[in-house]
Amino acid sequence: MALALSGMLYAQEEEPHVFTVVTFEFVMPEDGSSAEFDSLSVLWSENVLKKNEFIVSEISMSHMWGDNSDDFVIITEFKSFADIEKSQNRNFELTQEAWPDKEERQTFWNAFIKYFGRHSDEIYQENTSVRN
Repeated sequence: MALALSGMLYAQEEEPHVFTVVTFEFVMPEDGSSAEFDSLSVLWSENVLKKNEFIVSEISMSHMWGDNSDDFVIITEFKSFADIEKSQNRNFELTQEAWPDKEERQTFWNAFIKYFGRHSDEIYQENTSVRN
């Protein structure tokens, strides 16, 4: 009986991780530059993403090969579906901390979002049957 119960306890697997995939149309505005975009991306990553305990990992990818050279994809990994909303709330808090002055925060956002056009959002679940 003890062996049977212990097997049941070990058979329970952890919840599969959840991923959001956001595909943006990357836009190079007339008053923009790759250097500015890179600098703003680093500020966002250092001040918000890396401090958000609900984000397991995040990767940003720009187009390399194929038909649409405007694609900019961001894949974010979470431990659970509930962590997506928690992460959004935490991002808001961390943004407030990083740019406490409302005008500075708005200046940052205006500079950053000018590089992004239309987008699509998807949520995926990890396929644990093929986990490495």
